[in-house]
Amino acid sequence: MAEQAQVAVRITGADHTSWNRVWDVLEADDRRWGLACRDNSLRYHPEHIVESLRTMFDRAGERHGDWTLQRFKEAIRVVLHENIHLLAARGTSHSTGMDAYKEPAHEVVEEATTELATQILLDKYIAELDLERIAPGISEVSTPPPYGEYRPAVERFANAVGARVELSGDKVILLMAVVNAEDKFRVAAELLYDKTLSDVVPEQARAGAVAEIEAAMKPAFASIHGYDANDPLDVKMSAMAGLQAFQQANAKVNDLAKYWSANQDLRRSMDAGLGATPPLHSAQVPTPGAAPVPRRSANQPQAHREPPTSRGD
Repeated sequence: MAEQAQVAVRITGADHTSWNRVWDVLEADDRRWGLACRDNSLRYHPEHIVESLRTMFDRAGERHGDWTLQRFKEAIRVVLHENIHLLAARGTSHSTGMDAYKEPAHEVVEEATTELATQILLDKYIAELDLERIAPGISEVSTPPPYGEYRPAVERFANAVGARVELSGDKVILLMAVVNAEDKFRVAAELLYDKTLSDVVPEQARAGAVAEIEAAMKPAFASIHGYDANDPLDVKMSAMAGLQAFQQANAKVNDLAKYWSANQDLRRSMDAGLGATPPLHSAQVPTPGAAPVPRRSANQPQAHREPPTSRGD
């Protein structure tokens, strides 16, 4: 377990891990298989994770069938997922983002981004830990990723942001993954700001503009909180929500660009330090063609939020 966090830092390029080097086991009847705790410790399921890993190392070098290899790989997936949760930017930690995680939009984006990053990096994590030598063939098997109700939203969102700022969707996901739950929206907002607004918005107004872009992203993600991964309509609407989140953010970017392009004298005064202050909010300009946030139909029951057995929180 000693290497689990540092390898996660190395393969993601994160500033640091918040892990306090303490790990323990969950209760045997806990439906979660892993947990990154508020105190920056880790908890793993005693059977599905701890015992699976112990068996893998006790039988190092042995050949196993696909079912056993999948069980081992699923345990490694959970370990990586929880360690990605603990990554954070300089001056922050996993724990400082926990209050934000309580908000539906932040929970959706935190879990989906973390799992998407896990899927992108899982085989690299296995290679860095030299686990192919321990369990030959483990890199060749696949495991079903959890959070199927949320992943389509973040994947669609990341692809749209990436196309706007000339990055791959995977790169956007990885940039969002290495900060805590509070900061993930800010990373996406800053990508859009730096690409499109840095030349027209005064530096003093940057933080406020980024905050407005962040706020525009959140309602669409909040709308899918509690969706059901086993409902095809929910999965489809999740992807729509991700696109809506980008469209709303992009509309805000265009709003800000229009406002500041028409107020360049104010920008120059602010940049020259003449004491002018930015407006609290930019002018609200309706965006033609912006679709409403996706909603369930009135007669569709809300899914009870009970996580699948194998997901890590």
